[in-house]
Amino acid sequence: MPVYEYQCEKCKETFEYLQKVSDPALETCEKCGGKISKAFTSMNFHLYGPGFYSTDNKKKYLK
Repeated sequence: MPVYEYQCEKCKETFEYLQKVSDPALETCEKCGGKISKAFTSMNFHLYGPGFYSTDNKKKYLK
């Protein structure tokens, strides 16, 4: 399940919420009752290991 980040328009509180993709978006702030919206932030996604690109750390065999 993805973690979504929300921000309140009234109190400017930012918080994360774990929910399914099919769940409806949250609408009210738990702290002050103001309207909230999803905040778009950059994701941390890394591909590690050999084989993703031709320049990766592949073993070079010497003949």
